[in-house]
Amino acid sequence: MDEYAGRVLADRYRLPLPPSDEYDLVETRAFDTYSGQEVLVRQVPLPEVVDAEVVEAESGPAPRRVSGRTTRRPTDPAVRRAIEAAQSAAQIPDHPRLDQVFDVFAEGGSLWIVSELVAARPLAALLAERPLNPYRAAEIASDVLTAVRVLHGHGWTHRNITVRTVLVCDDGRVVLTGLAAGAAEEALCGYAPVPEPPGVPGQQQQLGPVGPLGAPGPIGAPGAPGAFGAPVPPAGAPGSL
Repeated sequence: MDEYAGRVLADRYRLPLPPSDEYDLVETRAFDTYSGQEVLVRQVPLPEVVDAEVVEAESGPAPRRVSGRTTRRPTDPAVRRAIEAAQSAAQIPDHPRLDQVFDVFAEGGSLWIVSELVAARPLAALLAERPLNPYRAAEIASDVLTAVRVLHGHGWTHRNITVRTVLVCDDGRVVLTGLAAGAAEEALCGYAPVPEPPGVPGQQQQLGPVGPLGAPGPIGAPGAPGAFGAPVPPAGAPGSL
């Protein structure tokens, strides 16, 4: 397809051409060359690694310290934890009020989340045009509450419900997005967003040193079933959804 003549991710997802060299990809349509379907690709930037080393000074006996920045590799433990968290969020069974996540992988200094392309607009776009009448606002709130109840039923807390993660579809229904991306960001910040098994305390604790998690890999194909640096409140705390 001529429309998708840009960068290819994971040797599979073809992106559209950017409008300029300074284009910063955050969320975009893409074409899945394996399934022949359009999907939505979200980018979660990975924090850089600062490397420092001591080198001999050119003049004098005192050594000097220099530093450089490198991109985190997919094998980095922090990246693996983020991929594992996003993949776990994607395992929630399909529901009409939640978006489906098909694939999670790291490439080019970012973590990428591939999900279904929903015919919808963010709630932010609708509110920018005009205020919602009370009846429509109540309908949207009810749909969001349904989505939250489904997540809570599987032990998850969303923590990132905004006018941008609430999508209002062309057919009127509402879809809640952003769980997988939020889980990845929390993991990168040092938190454990994945619900603990029943009966295990400490659902939202900071991570200590851990070993590598399972190797990242695709979750499936289309059709198959917090911000950085901000502390995430414990599950069940006031204001957590």
